[in-house]
Amino acid sequence: MTETTGAEVRKVAIQCVLRIEESQSYANIIVPKIISATSLGIRDRKLVTEIVYGSTRMKKALDWAFDRYLPAPPPPALRASLRVGTYQILFMRVPDHAAVNATVSASSKRNKGVVNAVLRKITREGQIHWPNDPTRLSYPDWILELLSDDLGTEQSVSMLEHMNYAPEVSIREDGYHQDRASQWVIDLMRPEKNDLVLDLCAAPGGKSTALARQSSLVIAADINPSRQTLISQNLNTLGLKNVFQVISDGTSPPFPTKSFDKVLVDAPCSGLGVLHRRPDARWRISKTDVSNLAKLQKQLLSSASKLVKPGGKLVYSVCTVTRSETIEVAQELQHRHPELEPIKLTDTRWRPNGNGLQILPQDSGTDGMSIFQWTV
Repeated sequence: MTETTGAEVRKVAIQCVLRIEESQSYANIIVPKIISATSLGIRDRKLVTEIVYGSTRMKKALDWAFDRYLPAPPPPALRASLRVGTYQILFMRVPDHAAVNATVSASSKRNKGVVNAVLRKITREGQIHWPNDPTRLSYPDWILELLSDDLGTEQSVSMLEHMNYAPEVSIREDGYHQDRASQWVIDLMRPEKNDLVLDLCAAPGGKSTALARQSSLVIAADINPSRQTLISQNLNTLGLKNVFQVISDGTSPPFPTKSFDKVLVDAPCSGLGVLHRRPDARWRISKTDVSNLAKLQKQLLSSASKLVKPGGKLVYSVCTVTRSETIEVAQELQHRHPELEPIKLTDTRWRPNGNGLQILPQDSGTDGMSIFQWTV
């Protein structure tokens, strides 16, 4: 890579980081939009994406690392340059001199001096002594505190460390990209050929399409019309004809009672088990969201429980591992609906979690996931 190209890559990265911060937009929307307006090649586009996603994911650690060398909080454009440069120095296999020189060249004329001085101080510092784990790992304090209360500090730190790296790519036999933990949820459901199955919160359709491979008919319900479009696209790509889409509110579903052999509630959740999939997700979720989502999960399960045939199965899964969204939801459902019989799940790939199961990202390189089942 020539120095000119190196500077151009950093210039585009700085532009993306600044736009994301100022507009509070999603990285996966901003980055492709800005890159598409450049003449960068595939390799350079990948490098821009890596730098921007990493700078977004690790911004708490980065800000702490360079704020120590500044007399006052930097304006947005300077902060964007410093994040891009510091990320390369601390978290990428880029030689320090290349990271510094290319980032300084890419910065605005008024910021070059400060960027050069600060980045060179960071390179001379060597090993950084972080003030605490949330800063080192670059997460809001409350996430580590909550997970530590629920899982213990050692497991929580390991989980958050694993989610600072891009997830493994898992592809099903039919070509659909789906994390193995989600595939294992379907394995535990044990769908049968003649089953009529309801996926109550189906978008974007990964579990619906997996169920359709093993069941006679799947109803893919979701409240969001735009997300139903994602399901349609996936059905067309996979050529599935036995999935029917319904736009509906899962808390008051428009289906007859006791009409499905199996009902899956893959509920909206905090997503704390999949923070490695979206670089900005950790900065958008709040502790209040966790408790609010737990209330919604309980409502969805209560509605879903009425739709299961006698002898049928109710399945609850979430891509999170908080106690309030897993065991406590299952316990309250059991209290409100004593007619439901918990199914004690066992699987060597998962950890026991009450009557259900849980998997953490560090266990097998998957998403964090939890699952519970009941029979009627």
